[in-house]
Amino acid sequence: MSSRSDLEQQIMDCWRIVDDIKVLKEAVLDKDQSRNDTGNVLIGLAHLYQLKFEKLFATFEDHCIEYYQSSKLYKK
Repeated sequence: MSSRSDLEQQIMDCWRIVDDIKVLKEAVLDKDQSRNDTGNVLIGLAHLYQLKFEKLFATFEDHCIEYYQSSKLYKK
C-alpha cells in the first residue's frame, strides 16, 4: 500500500508536464526543431504521461478503498 506522501508526490510529478511543454516550446521556437522531431517528442510525452496518470489513479483508488474500509460508513 502506498502512503499519502506517495500520492502527493505522484500528483506533483504529473504537474511536470507543464515544464516539459515549455521545454518543447523553446526547442520549436528558439532552436527551429523539425516537425518530425516535435511529433516524436509529443508522442513520447503522451505515452509517458498516460503511464504517470494511470499510476496516480491506481494510488488514488487504493487510498479511497483504505479510507472507506476504515470509516464508519463501510460495513461488511
